[in-house]
Amino acid sequence: MLWPYVLLRVPIFYKWALLIFSAMATLRIFTSICLMIFRTKGYNIRTAVIVGTGIAGQRIGNDLMRDKWMGIRLIGYFGDSINKGAHVYRYEKKVGELLGKISECEAYILENKIDMLFIALPMSAEKTINRLIWNLGTRGVNVLMVPDLFTVGIQKAKVDYIGNMPLMDLNLFPTWKRTFDILFSFSTFVIIATFPLWFLIMILIKLEDWGPIFYGHPRVMESGRRFMCLKFRTMRIDADKRLTTLLEENEDLRKEWERNFKLKNDPRVTRVGWILRKTSLDELPQFINVLFGDMSVVGAHPIVPEELRNYYSETALTYCAMKPGITGPWQTGERSDVNDYSERVELDRLYVLNCTLATDLKIIMKTVWRMIWPKGAY
Repeated sequence: MLWPYVLLRVPIFYKWALLIFSAMATLRIFTSICLMIFRTKGYNIRTAVIVGTGIAGQRIGNDLMRDKWMGIRLIGYFGDSINKGAHVYRYEKKVGELLGKISECEAYILENKIDMLFIALPMSAEKTINRLIWNLGTRGVNVLMVPDLFTVGIQKAKVDYIGNMPLMDLNLFPTWKRTFDILFSFSTFVIIATFPLWFLIMILIKLEDWGPIFYGHPRVMESGRRFMCLKFRTMRIDADKRLTTLLEENEDLRKEWERNFKLKNDPRVTRVGWILRKTSLDELPQFINVLFGDMSVVGAHPIVPEELRNYYSETALTYCAMKPGITGPWQTGERSDVNDYSERVELDRLYVLNCTLATDLKIIMKTVWRMIWPKGAY
């Protein structure tokens, strides 16, 4: 009888295992590429409609419009809050058109042989949801539902039991986060490995104007507390005084500052500072904040108290459930070129509600790519 451990002593077993793994990976990649090509050319397409024009419905529509490779063509929306023919927007981007009232949805789907129905209604519409599921789900329509419970982070829920009663654990702060921050900071020797770069940056900053090397600015952390977020100084020594003068003398700069809390073509930035900002190297000292427990390696974008009050009022508790990060979804996406500040808020909110170890590792890899090929950083 051949016991499994005997296979480990046969050299050909390792070749066979490697061949099988490589073949499966190659087949999967090849299939994905072929499907992507076919779908972008209009083949292998499924049609879909969305019931509900709220935030959940807008998000689904935006994802379907953006990710053409999924092979789902959005026909339109059904809802009772706006008139037929009106456009549905996600921030400032059009994501679809209203096809009619929710009561007209069933007839439209069956007459036009729509393949998929996305239900994005609040749980208070229980009767409507049940009717759509039973009347369409039993007639060959693929029905998918995004309940509004997702807005409170149910997608991270774990099922526990007390006796025979199932309970959902909705804790937003993952226990692995702090361990990951410490291990990542030490195991990759980020600070030690990059110290020659730190030394070069410090020399360049000093040679330019002999001012301080580091700059600390108050930011909001977990539970709404304040901490000093460290960066390499990228602005002139009298930057704060010059800002007041600039905003008083230039109306456009004042509006830009009130909208973004930063200036795209900031005249206060030094020559060395411009390079540091473009490559995000000015944020290297934030690894010190990570080691002291003020920040995470990956997290929501660090914001000032004024931003929390003015823009995060509806999601402040969600934001303060987790520490801000050196990098995150906003920094690795469109970054500073995102025009609508509410979109930044949404990116932070979605990260807190959806963060996983795999997501953090993906963001770290994208951050390295953004440092090599900067986009939208200033």
